[in-house]
Amino acid sequence: MIELATYQDMPLNSADIILQSDLLESLLNIELRFGESHLGGKSRVAVFDLDNTLLIGDIGDAVYAQLLSDGFPLPLSWLNYQQMIKEDPKKAYIEVVKAMDSIPLEYLVRTTKRILHSKDDIIFCEGLEVLIPKPNHLMYELVRLLHQWQYTIFVISASNDISAKIAGSMIFDIPANNIAGIKPGISDGKIVGQIQHPIPFGEGKVAQYRRMSGDVIPMVVATDSESDLPMLQMCDPDGLAILVGESHNLYTKAKNQLPTSIHIQRVITNPISFLQQQYCVA
Repeated sequence: MIELATYQDMPLNSADIILQSDLLESLLNIELRFGESHLGGKSRVAVFDLDNTLLIGDIGDAVYAQLLSDGFPLPLSWLNYQQMIKEDPKKAYIEVVKAMDSIPLEYLVRTTKRILHSKDDIIFCEGLEVLIPKPNHLMYELVRLLHQWQYTIFVISASNDISAKIAGSMIFDIPANNIAGIKPGISDGKIVGQIQHPIPFGEGKVAQYRRMSGDVIPMVVATDSESDLPMLQMCDPDGLAILVGESHNLYTKAKNQLPTSIHIQRVITNPISFLQQQYCVA
């Protein structure tokens, strides 16, 4: 895992944050309830969304904005993409990956790594500011803890598959084979705008997880998005559902739709001062 000191202007006491939080207590309760060695026949598996969950910001958005800023004549403008997200997010996430047709794979890989290593906070694209994603400190420490406890960790994202795999493996030390995004074709070293199924959005995230895991029931599921409610519903009835961000609608729907035995934990980040990593664990 990349040490958090790599990231400019971020505090280094994130371990203290999680060790003092209810998240650690919730995980310990799972271990104590089902036994330290085998969880009483249950599986040490965790599933995470990537953008605005493990990361503060969106790696797929940042990569596309950077490509536009670099001068690639992509068919989908930033403004049209943002409008499409408001109207039909699933279509938007598919179209933005299709729009990268003919981009050299090597350039896409370099661009993703350049963004993740950047000390800047903003990409300027079509006169607008696009956040450069940084790791969510609390989730970073949570993933570190789950690694120590020998959890198998999966990441399912609606960002492009190449950038999602790089971000999840480079920052969080999650195997690339356990990470999936919207997957384009690749031919002659270039991106081909032919999208492979399942599309990891809504129910498609469940289908993608089952394809990767063999339908193992996860003990921990984390997301920031209402569209991920089907993924949250995969959580073991005795497990932990982590809701990242300030969406009251997500919290209400999770409370109403998940079994009451699932422990729901909210991790609220302050979007205005995200670089200072201010948290409230509720």
